[in-house]
Amino acid sequence: MRVLLVLILALALTGCSTCAKKASVPPSGNKGVVKTVRQDDLNNAIMVFTKEIANNPRNAGAYYNRAKAYYLKKEYAESWKDVRKAESLGFKIDEKFLAKLKKASGINK
Repeated sequence: MRVLLVLILALALTGCSTCAKKASVPPSGNKGVVKTVRQDDLNNAIMVFTKEIANNPRNAGAYYNRAKAYYLKKEYAESWKDVRKAESLGFKIDEKFLAKLKKASGINK
């Protein structure tokens, strides 16, 4: 069950990471999944995205989705690093997510 939950989380966060420039947020139907995950599940999702980045360092969607997982863990400095990296790779960051990250971290980018 736990593995299934991690897989669902990874899919929810990923959205369409292979078409990173076209999709900036996961499908809206998956938002509830992200809000109900445990810290262990977030750690596992971060590991999944980290492995994806190791395999393909230009996968902007993986950086973006790892940034969202770090945000949910309240690790804002790590989230900002991944947001900046995703942007440097041409990824369009969702403005609502940026606003939430700015407010939560106290950093105005």
